Amino acid sequence: MSRRAVIAGVGHTAFGKFPDRTAWDLEAAAAAAAVADAGLRPADVDGLLTDPGAVQGVLDGITPHFLRLGSQLGLDPTYTGSEILGGAGSVAIVERAALAVEAGLCEACLCVYGDRALSGAGAYGYGRGDEAAFGFFGAAGLHALAARRHMHRYGTRPEHLGEVAIAARAYAARVPHAQKRSVLDMDEYLASDPIVEPLRRLDCCLVSDGAAAVLVTTAERAADAPRPAIPILGHAQAHSLSTYASPDHFDALPAGRCGPAALGRAGLTPADVDVALLYDCFTIVVLLQLEAYGFCKKGESGPFVEGGRIGPGGSLPVNTSGGLLAEGYGGGMLHVIEAVRQLRGDAGDRQVADAEVALVSGHGLGMNTHATLVLGS
Repeated sequence: MSRRAVIAGVGHTAFGKFPDRTAWDLEAAAAAAAVADAGLRPADVDGLLTDPGAVQGVLDGITPHFLRLGSQLGLDPTYTGSEILGGAGSVAIVERAALAVEAGLCEACLCVYGDRALSGAGAYGYGRGDEAAFGFFGAAGLHALAARRHMHRYGTRPEHLGEVAIAARAYAARVPHAQKRSVLDMDEYLASDPIVEPLRRLDCCLVSDGAAAVLVTTAERAADAPRPAIPILGHAQAHSLSTYASPDHFDALPAGRCGPAALGRAGLTPADVDVALLYDCFTIVVLLQLEAYGFCKKGESGPFVEGGRIGPGGSLPVNTSGGLLAEGYGGGMLHVIEAVRQLRGDAGDRQVADAEVALVSGHGLGMNTHATLVLGS
């Protein structure tokens, strides 16, 4: 058990628009903060895994991201690599780091997400297959289809999507570094401009410049760390490599397979989860995951979130830092960091009382990739 993987350090930059800073500069700052938070020196790091984000990973992906970042950080690791799994990438590299640490492939693995998507060239408006000729572009179009189908099959209403956006803003109002700190009410949500019906602007995540990192090491190595180390209790991945042309593409997220696997490996059930950090590129994705993870039955996520159930003071706190919708687009790594802060008891005004188990998800690409991480205090 001495080689059990734990998260010993976390760090991130501000998130927003920083035209005078490079992605590499942001990533280096986040990496340094995570290493320092773990009480280690850069020389102690012998593993490097990266999630390069959409711009660096797709548009600038000729040189492997880990190679350039590792060189800039002055690292010569024994274990390295990058993941291109869309929004599942950050959770996936933490899982991969845990496997490497527990297998003895490295002792202290740095996991870094970073991108300059707001100030750099756009990477989100791409066409998808032949349907692009008919106006089908980008992630918003794809998830709008998922939302429309859920509404058609289960009677989900715009107000249910609004509950997700309102909860995110309510939490972000308590986060000093969040990009969107103003609270939101249902009237304001319903007046929001449509992007791709039925999705409104407030259903869509932020686009941000910024970087975030965590340091994964062994429980033994972290025994003398200055901050409490957070055990990684379970993790899993599942992927659906079909496309939206498949009849059930929008009805069965891979989360439905990897969620039970991750919780099962931790010896837990959804009822044991104190705080859920669910990837929220769009509000509909939160509803779909609540069902896939078993927090509610299929088709019942709309009524489930009514009355502020997932917001401050609700029975299931979800995305307690505001998530991608309000804190900032951190590729999913900010979700991991918020889980660590909740389990350390460091979340300030948004702290969930007696939080002992946190579930973190990553959801990516064309609703194809998914990763789940279960952390404990």
